[in-house]
Amino acid sequence: MRKSKVRLKILKILKEASPNSLYVAEIARRAEVNITQVIGALRGINNKQYKPEYSLLSLELVYESISGNRKLYKISPKGILILSYLESQRWENERDY
Repeated sequence: MRKSKVRLKILKILKEASPNSLYVAEIARRAEVNITQVIGALRGINNKQYKPEYSLLSLELVYESISGNRKLYKISPKGILILSYLESQRWENERDY
């Protein structure tokens, strides 16, 4: 998680949108990244940067639901805990300087 700014940005966006779910296109717009990066972070793509086993879905940090023919994403309680921890660690590390 710490190495992927896109995954972290997506978690923050989903937390801000909570309890609502968002479409991939809306996440990409808010994160200011392309849709492929969002899909890679959420579901994984078989490449070096976005391995499926490290996707937000595989790590159970987000939920996926289907509305019509579109997929929606929502942060999970585990995702909220992990994001809170990472943010507190960042604050602690910045405070030391």
